Amino acid sequence: MSQLLLSALAVVCPNCDGYNPPRAEVCASCGTSLSEAPATAKPPPHRAMPASSVGKPVSGVSRAPSSAIRSPDAPPGLRPAARTPPPVGGAGGIPLAARPAPGVAAPRGPAAPLPLTRPAGAPHPAVPPSLAPKPAAAPVSGARPAPAASRFGLAVIAGSARGQRFKLPVTGCTVGRSRGAILFADDPFVSAQHATFLIKDNVLHVRDESSASGVYVTIPGAETLPPLSFFSIGQRLFRFLGKLEAPPPLAGRPTVYGAPVPPGQGVFGVEEVLVGGRSGRTVVTSAPLLTLGQANCDVCFPQEEGLAGRHCELSFTLTGAQLRDLSGGLGTYVRITPGVDRPLRAGDRVRLGQHIVQVELVG
Repeated sequence: MSQLLLSALAVVCPNCDGYNPPRAEVCASCGTSLSEAPATAKPPPHRAMPASSVGKPVSGVSRAPSSAIRSPDAPPGLRPAARTPPPVGGAGGIPLAARPAPGVAAPRGPAAPLPLTRPAGAPHPAVPPSLAPKPAAAPVSGARPAPAASRFGLAVIAGSARGQRFKLPVTGCTVGRSRGAILFADDPFVSAQHATFLIKDNVLHVRDESSASGVYVTIPGAETLPPLSFFSIGQRLFRFLGKLEAPPPLAGRPTVYGAPVPPGQGVFGVEEVLVGGRSGRTVVTSAPLLTLGQANCDVCFPQEEGLAGRHCELSFTLTGAQLRDLSGGLGTYVRITPGVDRPLRAGDRVRLGQHIVQVELVG
């Protein structure tokens, strides 16, 4: 190295990077010999600066990094100024370069994530009314549940409307010739408002609306008949007359001669009813049993359509008679009392004039 450069350039301490006068042999800062550099230079220990010294100039000799550019034109004894970091100051330690201009809001960093659970005692967040859950409606006191769909139907098995089927509503329906939900307009034996079918306690009933020809229902096996009751088999209609009493003798006139009545028995009568309500053939018997059918019966109707060979029988009592069905499914019908509801079961048949409907269970 030339003597000119040694006399002009400052000497940098290899231990503390301090600047020393040209040709200095000992560092003025740390006392390290500058005549001969050590084999391995240890880096100076890192000293943390206290918070109070942030933004304040460091007292003592200024330091510059070893990589500082040395100017060859600098006069002897003049040290180049050490590079210092940008000053940090102000409240909160905000760098001056990051300070907002007057009237400008300070930039905000990313918001901290909200906790997943609400702290105890914290108020509930406000919810818009449109998004608030609606409370369940309270049941109305005394409200009745909606009625279940009807499961009853009627199938027409005889008459001009044969083959038709009707599903009954839960409110019931009326059958007639000109008024009602089910009409048999061409049946002359059906009244304008003949009968009503209604459902009570999930049971189907039929009611005779004081019709002229009456409403007839099949018996399940046997049924008691009071005097003057009507029953029907096939196309025949009968009236049970009950026990027949002998006319009382007239005063001053002799008693009519006749066979003696068997002791403990009575005389009973059954008559056939013709179209228009006229009386037809009448059977009077003191026997305890009367049979009706196509053949080999007390009352026979040979080749009668809808009759079995031994269709039904009447067993007489002192108060009435017991009617028993023996038709094997063809049906023996009794007339119901007008205005009284008659319960029906699936498979029962109802005669309305010349039409017969059968009760069915529908899905």
